Amino acid sequence: MTAQASLSLQGDTLIVAGVLDHESVLSLEAQGATWLADTAPATCYADLTQVSYSSSAGIALLLSWLRHAQQQHKTLRLRPLPTKLAGLVRLSGLDEVFGPLIAEAKAPPAKA
Repeated sequence: MTAQASLSLQGDTLIVAGVLDHESVLSLEAQGATWLADTAPATCYADLTQVSYSSSAGIALLLSWLRHAQQQHKTLRLRPLPTKLAGLVRLSGLDEVFGPLIAEAKAPPAKA
């Protein structure tokens, strides 16, 4: 699978798009960790609705970001996960970890 993924910021939300696999998550992890450490607000969001494919590397990415947020005393909430990624969460037995962090479905705030 060709690793094509991107991150963009919209207010308090980190928007993840494209393919999450072992090739793409390395740079995404570093970018997200930097945002969490430097500029993310106390409560922030990761929107994964634009993820087209995720291997288990996507779960590792989210766990890493959650750990970074916790180290920064921040709360990272997840926008509803795409169906296949949610399936990986269930399959890996991480419902209890991710369940409380999934924010209610709402679009990120519009740019002014």
